[in-house]
Amino acid sequence: MKKLFRNCLTASVLATSLATLPAVAAPVGTISNFTANLAGGSCSNPEGIAVDPLGNLYSASDIDGATVGTVCVFNPSGSFSRAIPVPAGAGGLVALIGLAFHGAHTLFACDAGDGTGTGRLLSIDTNSGAVTSLASGFAFPNGVAVDDHDNLYVSDSVAGTITRLWQDGSHRVVWSSDPLLSTTGFPPFGANGLAFDWLSLNLYVANTGDSRVLRIPVRLNGSAGPVQIFADGATINLNQHTTEALHGADGLALDLLGNVYLAANQANEIQVLSPAGTLIARFGSTASVTLDFPASLVFKGNQVYFTNASLFDNGVNSRLLVLQGLIPGLPLN
Repeated sequence: MKKLFRNCLTASVLATSLATLPAVAAPVGTISNFTANLAGGSCSNPEGIAVDPLGNLYSASDIDGATVGTVCVFNPSGSFSRAIPVPAGAGGLVALIGLAFHGAHTLFACDAGDGTGTGRLLSIDTNSGAVTSLASGFAFPNGVAVDDHDNLYVSDSVAGTITRLWQDGSHRVVWSSDPLLSTTGFPPFGANGLAFDWLSLNLYVANTGDSRVLRIPVRLNGSAGPVQIFADGATINLNQHTTEALHGADGLALDLLGNVYLAANQANEIQVLSPAGTLIARFGSTASVTLDFPASLVFKGNQVYFTNASLFDNGVNSRLLVLQGLIPGLPLN
């Protein structure tokens, strides 16, 4: 009965949201600067991104490794608010990547550590700044997502696995280790960004080295179904007569209609896939905005905020950007 009530409530929220879409500040498809340039400071080269219920944005830095990591907090207008320090783990270095916000003040963060199997999944209390290690021993934890039952899922880009665990760190299992989650391509990272669809029926996974988006059905008992190739960059290039489709697939997010927004870090674009896996839109640099290694993205209403990691140009274009979308994203916020 609780599940039925929850589903009905969710459907009601969806209908209300679609009926009351706010007017966008700029035409759909416009990319604008959200923060000031972050080059040279503790917030430079931002990789992961998350948004809290109040509309504050969080970005992770230190992807090359540091003795103390940094999560930067920006208010809803894009002004820097504060930095949350994150101490290193057993390897002596912290390299913060994927982020996910859940509840009122809990931020989950992937820490790749020193790259020698010291990767961790962290829980950060954004009120107190307290950092807790929930799980360790990952080769390269890269993406984190929360399902409809509050379980956590972590992608390991080097091991080629998806791990599931509870929010207290218990009940940790390798949820999927399908060969499609690994890669022999470049960059040498397999499973990366993670995002669930409506009611967490499927988990979408970006495979960076293979330039693919994968889909994993969630069985009724919670186990992983067979991994499917939802979209393949090489196939799209051939069939749609284009180039660089899904090249360097990194962070991803879904809107309410099932369109997949993808940060293609090697193509320097935000690309959009239809629910059928067709490439339907792509957004890149303009005269006023330079995209360089867009890495992670998150919806806030019908706006898509994303990190410009600025890895190819020595960080000079480090900032958070915003793309005006048409349909609100998942989860509703």
